[in-house]
Amino acid sequence: MTSDPAAQRTPPQRLLFVRTDRLGETLLTLPTLRALREAWPACRLILCVQPALAELLRPHPDAQELHAEPEPDAAWWQRAWRLGRRWRAWQADAVLIANPKKEYHAAAWLAGIPRRVGYDRKWGGLLTDRLDDRKALGDRHEVQYNLDLLSALGVAIPRVPEVRLLVDPDVDQDMARRLERLPRSRHLGSEEWLPRRLAGLTSDHLLAVHPWASTPTKCWPASRFRALMRRLHTERHVRLLLVGGREHQDEANELARDLSGVTDWTGQLSLPQLAGCLRHVRVLVSNDSGPMHVAAAVGTPTIALFGTTDPAAGPRRWGPWGQGHSVIHRPSMEAISVEDVFEATTSRLVS
Repeated sequence: MTSDPAAQRTPPQRLLFVRTDRLGETLLTLPTLRALREAWPACRLILCVQPALAELLRPHPDAQELHAEPEPDAAWWQRAWRLGRRWRAWQADAVLIANPKKEYHAAAWLAGIPRRVGYDRKWGGLLTDRLDDRKALGDRHEVQYNLDLLSALGVAIPRVPEVRLLVDPDVDQDMARRLERLPRSRHLGSEEWLPRRLAGLTSDHLLAVHPWASTPTKCWPASRFRALMRRLHTERHVRLLLVGGREHQDEANELARDLSGVTDWTGQLSLPQLAGCLRHVRVLVSNDSGPMHVAAAVGTPTIALFGTTDPAAGPRRWGPWGQGHSVIHRPSMEAISVEDVFEATTSRLVS
């Protein structure tokens, strides 16, 4: 629903783009930002994200301003009032709310932003331009759902833009140096013993592993990750880098215990450092998670593990975006075998 067809055809001078949920969801809006930049090069884009993601997205060229949403510390209507005053000061003439919340819809109305675009839920009646939220069908990728929001703004999308997450050059160089200093696996000398399909595989390949996710149901069993890492090192002689957040450090210690060839950086990297790190590894093996989307966004192939029968949670909607990735999808995580992931990883390493 669009309230003013004439206004729809007029590009705004300042557009506020709100996406304040988790890491993966936010990264999958980058093509939408690029599409806006290509359609309206004179429009000033103001990006509002959650505080934990601000430093990661600061180098992104498609947003001229970046703001972190304050952490929730009051009732929703109090937050709406505060946000409304804050957003009014930014003088946006349009707002696109990509993750619907009633305090955001109320804040946009209180701020007096003339065009308010989003989904018709959670007080969507306060918006001027509304779309039905059909994401629960899971019949398209989240990137494509996000691009649908632009139709309410009158933005035609002739193609889906290719976007890379930019890493701060200093962070990138620092991570490259740190990775270069990691211990090397023993060199094997002649590789004539390798099967032909493994002829390109060397002991210098560095593979990252992220064994966690936002919910336990999205996690492949830790014992299988451990068995996978053991096989990759002992049979394929690749080096392994374990990455994850601080909350997983104890689990990582147990996971990497007595495993040779594994370097554990769990809890040691900021999000910008994680992006720089993943840009320099050969492959990431991961559950459906934020780091999986970080790897895809910096151009690193992923082996992505999905175990669900729910289309809204499956890889058609949430798989790694872009080319060169391998998705292993079964009805449950327990149905994914070590052999499945081992073979997919080996094939990706030598491709």
